[in-house]
Amino acid sequence: MNGPFGRTARFWRRIHLGRNPLARRSDRVEAVVLLVAVLGLLIALPLAALVGTNTYRGQLAVSAQQQASRHLTTATLVENAPTPVPATDGAYLSANGGTTGTHARWTLPDGAERVGTVAADPGSPAGTRVPVWLSDAGNPVPAPMTSSDATTTGILAGIFAWLVVALGLTAVYWSVRLVLDRRRAVHWEREWQHAGERWARF
Repeated sequence: MNGPFGRTARFWRRIHLGRNPLARRSDRVEAVVLLVAVLGLLIALPLAALVGTNTYRGQLAVSAQQQASRHLTTATLVENAPTPVPATDGAYLSANGGTTGTHARWTLPDGAERVGTVAADPGSPAGTRVPVWLSDAGNPVPAPMTSSDATTTGILAGIFAWLVVALGLTAVYWSVRLVLDRRRAVHWEREWQHAGERWARF
């Protein structure tokens, strides 16, 4: 039987040997390990959801803290932003040795001016106004984390946690199966040798 129903039937026969007289002890050990692995994967689902939820809540708190402590303002470039130049391999290098930022000037909430380095589009001329996020101290900082970022991080954390458990259980199952297969191969070899000796007598 092919298709999903066939795979399900084969899987059920693998973990439910019943009173099959042909089932060896190694087959039953493998069935138990497989069943434990499958149950572990199912149990890992709510645990992964818990990890994802806790991560989401933590990241949401970080997002709220950043939203409260970072402020968007506008800075004015006081120099031309570096223009990328083609390299020999087809890539692009910064015209001023790899500098990623450009000097700019901005005004703090108390009216004081400050000069520093901000990110700007390559080739932007001096005088260009660019948005910049500032900390409470008036220093440029990355944009605050959004609720969407927190959601994405939480989902990825949950998926990663489940995958770690899945990979671990899969590794355990295949390791056990490899050992059992080697023992079964040795057993088969002995049985065939014994059978050959018996047949040779006739």
